[in-house]
Amino acid sequence: MFVYRIAKKEHSAMDGFGGMYGPGRWHEKGNLVIYTSEHASLAAWEKIVHVASFENLPDNLLLVKIEIPDEIEIQTVPQMVLVKGWNSYPFSNETVNYGTSFLRKKKHLALKVPSVIIPDEYNIILNPLHPDINLCKVISIEPFIFDRRVLKDHS
Repeated sequence: MFVYRIAKKEHSAMDGFGGMYGPGRWHEKGNLVIYTSEHASLAAWEKIVHVASFENLPDNLLLVKIEIPDEIEIQTVPQMVLVKGWNSYPFSNETVNYGTSFLRKKKHLALKVPSVIIPDEYNIILNPLHPDINLCKVISIEPFIFDRRVLKDHS
């Protein structure tokens, strides 16, 4: 399986340090975590929702394509975690607690979760502390530039 992420050039695509500095829908601050998406386009949307304007977009972004070996079991988030409000902002306690527990247990390398932006598509959360992380391969790293039309001023 191939997954994609958009990362700043100065950060390793596979270290997961971003989770140390802030919380996410599927983790508490202070946890190493790598957010990826099934599609490059979803990875772009997932990045853009956190930016207020085009001027706030870093100009040193990279599109990283990662291969997860087919023999790796990917855990899917159970429906019971997706209770009403799972997709809210601020993040629901259910998703944060579930994802944090997933990371700390280190039972699985990958967790498949629905995207809030496009619910029929999925993000794959990788645990950089799982022993199988070394089986994942970075296939390509390319500069990524957002088209200015994505963040037009609509006022």
